[in-house]
Amino acid sequence: MKTTIKQWGINAEGIGYLHHKPVFIKGALPDEVVSFTLEKEMPRYSIGHLQSILKESPRRRKSPCAYADQCDGCALMHVDYKGQCQMKMQILKQTLAKYAGYRGKINPLIKNESVLGYRNSCKMPVKQVDGKIRLGMYKAESNTFVSIPRCIVHQKGLEQTRQMLESIFNTYSMQAYDFQTESGLRTVVIKEFEEKIQVILVTGQDILDAAMLKEISQLEHVVSLWQSMKTDNSVDIYGKEMRLLYGQETMELHLDDLVLQLLPRSFFQLNTRQAYRLYHYVKDLIQPCDVLVEAYSGIGAMSLMLAKKAKKVIGIEYIEDAVKNANENTQRNHLKHVSFVCEDAGKALRDMKETIDALVVDPPRTGLDALMKEVILKKQPNQIVYVSCNPSTLAKDLKQLQEIYQIKSVQPFDMFSQTQHVECVVLMSKK
Repeated sequence: MKTTIKQWGINAEGIGYLHHKPVFIKGALPDEVVSFTLEKEMPRYSIGHLQSILKESPRRRKSPCAYADQCDGCALMHVDYKGQCQMKMQILKQTLAKYAGYRGKINPLIKNESVLGYRNSCKMPVKQVDGKIRLGMYKAESNTFVSIPRCIVHQKGLEQTRQMLESIFNTYSMQAYDFQTESGLRTVVIKEFEEKIQVILVTGQDILDAAMLKEISQLEHVVSLWQSMKTDNSVDIYGKEMRLLYGQETMELHLDDLVLQLLPRSFFQLNTRQAYRLYHYVKDLIQPCDVLVEAYSGIGAMSLMLAKKAKKVIGIEYIEDAVKNANENTQRNHLKHVSFVCEDAGKALRDMKETIDALVVDPPRTGLDALMKEVILKKQPNQIVYVSCNPSTLAKDLKQLQEIYQIKSVQPFDMFSQTQHVECVVLMSKK
C-alpha cells in the first residue's frame, strides 16, 4: 500500500489516508509518498509500518545519531531543524484550534541555540547485556531495553561522565538490579550545571565498593556523589533513603544575580539556556503587583526571578525537597518577601487569604487538575501566565479558563530539539 503524507501527528508520526481513514506512520514526513503495511486497524484510524519512501521530503536528513531508530528518545532526528520547528508550530496551532477554539496569533518559535548537546541531566536505566553493565533507554511503550553507547543531545561533560561511569562499573564487576536479591544497580542519574557534575546511583540494599566510589569521585568535574536505595516498584525513580557518598550536598546554579542550589531530588529544566530565556520572557509579561503566586514552583527559580515584580511572592510545590531548596534559595538571595509552601497546588491556592493579582502556573504534562481550574475561576487573578510542556492539556485547560479569561499572547519555545515536544507560554487576562 502507498499514501501521501499530509501532516504531522502529535507524536511526530506522518499522517496519510487510506479509504478516507487516517493512517499514522512512524518515520514518515509531510509531503512524502511512502509504501507501508498496516500494523493495527482501529474504527477511526490505523497504524502503519513504513516500508519505503517513494518520494522524499526536502526536510528529511540522515540522522546524526546512530541509535535514533533503536531508542525512540528523539523522534525528529531524521528531520532537519527547519522541519522540526515547522512540526512544532503546526501541532501547537492545530491543538489550540481543536481543543481551545483559539485561532489567533501565535508568535514565532523561539529557537534553541544549541540543537545538540543541550540536555543538562539524564536518568538512565541499567541492564546486564552479554555479561556487561550497560546504560540505556527503553523503547517507547515497551520493556525493550536498548543500550546507548553515545547520546548526542547530552551536554559534553555529562555524556563523557556517563561513558566513563559505564566503564568503571564493568571494571568493578557491578551487577544490574536483581528483584529477588534486592541488590544491584537500577538507575544512574547524572546532572551537569556550570561544568560541575553530580552523580546519583540508584541501587538496592548495596554496600558499594570503596575503590569504585573513589574512582568515580576522581572523575573530572564530578563534585557530588550520592547513593539512593530503592527496593520497591513505585514510580519514583529514587528510594526513600539518600546517602551522600562524596563531595557537595547540592549543585549550584547562577541565574543573573541569583544563586540557586539544588538537592538531588529537585528538578530543574533540562535545557538551562532556554530555561533562562523562558524565565526572562515570563518576567517581561508580568505587570507590577502586590501579590504574585507561582503554582508548581519547583526549586523556586522562576518565583525568585519574578521577585521584583511583586510586593509578595508565594510559590507552591508538593515535592518536599524542592520546597526546602526553594526556601533556602530565598534566604540565600535575601528575598524576604518570597516564600514557598509544600502543598497540593489547588488546595493551597484555595486556602489563601490574600487577593492574588498575578498567577503563574507551570504544571506537569497532565496539566491543571479539576480543583486547580475551579479555584482559578473562583479567585480570578487579574493576570495568568501558563507555562506548558504539553499542547493538548494546555489547550483543554485554556478552553475552561476562557469562561472568564481571554488569551493575550502565545509564545512557543523549542526546549527539546530533536524531539516532538514544545514548550509554550500563554498570557491571559480577565475579559
